[in-house]
Amino acid sequence: MYQSVYYVDKRTGTFADVFLAYGLAALLESILECFVEGDHWVRIRDGGAYYTVELSHPLEEKWVDNAPFQVLAPYIDTGRAGQQVPAGLPAAMIIDYQQEWNKFREYIQIPQDVREKMPPEEMARVKPHPQFPVFAWVGERRMQALSSYNGLVLRWQEARAQFAENLRHILLLFALPEGNPEAVESAWRKKMKELGVPAKSEATLLQLFNPSQGKGQNEPKASRLEMGNIKSFWLLEYLKAVGMYHCAVPRRVQGTDDRKTYALAPVNIRLGANDAVLAAFQDALRNDTAVKMDVLAALRYTECFLDYCQAAKEMDLLAELLGQGPEDFIAGMYVAYYKNLGQASAVMNLSFLELPRWMRVESPDDVNVYKEVIAEHENIIRNIDEEKGGYDLLTCYRDFLSGGKWNAFFDFTAAYSAYLTRELDRENYRVKPFTTRNLEVLILKSNEPLAPILETPGFRNIAEAIRRSTIIPQYRGRSESEYDIRYGLGQELKRKALYNDEFIAALGEFMQSYNAENARVYEKTGNQYRKNILTSDIEDIVRLVDKYGAPTVANLLIAFGYAREPRDEGDAGAS
Repeated sequence: MYQSVYYVDKRTGTFADVFLAYGLAALLESILECFVEGDHWVRIRDGGAYYTVELSHPLEEKWVDNAPFQVLAPYIDTGRAGQQVPAGLPAAMIIDYQQEWNKFREYIQIPQDVREKMPPEEMARVKPHPQFPVFAWVGERRMQALSSYNGLVLRWQEARAQFAENLRHILLLFALPEGNPEAVESAWRKKMKELGVPAKSEATLLQLFNPSQGKGQNEPKASRLEMGNIKSFWLLEYLKAVGMYHCAVPRRVQGTDDRKTYALAPVNIRLGANDAVLAAFQDALRNDTAVKMDVLAALRYTECFLDYCQAAKEMDLLAELLGQGPEDFIAGMYVAYYKNLGQASAVMNLSFLELPRWMRVESPDDVNVYKEVIAEHENIIRNIDEEKGGYDLLTCYRDFLSGGKWNAFFDFTAAYSAYLTRELDRENYRVKPFTTRNLEVLILKSNEPLAPILETPGFRNIAEAIRRSTIIPQYRGRSESEYDIRYGLGQELKRKALYNDEFIAALGEFMQSYNAENARVYEKTGNQYRKNILTSDIEDIVRLVDKYGAPTVANLLIAFGYAREPRDEGDAGAS
């Protein structure tokens, strides 16, 4: 029981397990802080069937006997009549719900450009509590969780005299893999009876912490069918309430009263580092439409993680990151979608959103390279309107980002070529193309065998020809461009790529018309604004198709053909 490693079984496969692991880690770290001088830490690691909570120093029996009472979760005071605020709670652990809401409403009225110019001390004064999204989620009346949540906080506070006994039973719960919570709960009841403390051991499972469980027709055996709440050991539920503040990021789905909650799934990370990145992520993620918010959640968490690695040199996290990627520290996020049903919200979908798998930080310079790639992707995704033709696009990109499916990425780039040309035709220049430099980083870091394709002169020349037939004349405008805009070229090449010979024929037709148009413009103006495609270029493509197949070559040509060269930044229409 007094050891340096504890085990949290993955009993539900949802963020309930994660909340519990983080709650235990927070409790144990609070104990270490009381008795260990100097450097100490608590690390959460994914052990497969369970999470391990690892301590820099093994717990000692005397620490547990003499540990001061720890207040780990705040009480949310709504100001309603009859609400019982626990006595003895520090002021910082009592949240004035209405005051926090008022502060949030005032904050969002401040224009973004004004916020960015505020001095740090003024920003700290007007900014809402860092955990305001969690308070708002707990206090949302449709979640029907606030009274039960506060009840757990109140029960923990009232049992402060029994803190050592509660702590000992918590250690027993997690001392071994595949623990026996029923036996520990029974032992706790017996101990409380010996101490003469009237205490019940059960607490209702809240969907707030347990998205796969809640009030309904639940029986362990099919002997009867009865509507009722599921019960659990209250110490477990309290730890989930604590853990929520270390991993949960709730948000509202834009344009609806539905909500999504993202919960970090640890792989191997210290609690202190986790909390620092989470604080930045809470600030970075905004409400958005359902699919876009998933994508931006993964991108922005990764960006926050890389920022922290650069800044936290004293933690040596950057050194730990070398040879790995962010997904080796946080696998991704459990996601629960809560549908508004009027009087209540119900869980409609449970999913898992992985962090990008294509990052391997081999040197400190790679961090900046990847941050540039993420920033570019975020800018592209942010300007796709999910409700106006962008839903399928965002779904493809999410499949790539979360599942590492490269076919999904190339489906995205092919479909994005049409979306991009359509929006540019409407002079919506907020919609941006990729840059070839960042595409190379993205693809070559994960698909090194494709490097010979990108280095082939014929591939680069034909990708440039596609670019000069599509997005470059669009940026210059129809009245200024001497060349026609070839709408639908990307989709046509994608369709023909099912068979090698059909793809080569389609590319040959494009080459012939491209060169013919060059000749017409030269005859008309006396100027050669763009290079001809050479026979050597198409020969290079034929060799690449024979070796790699038409789908691979076509996917890369479309991706790079609708991207812009770095030299075109700020002047995408330069010819």
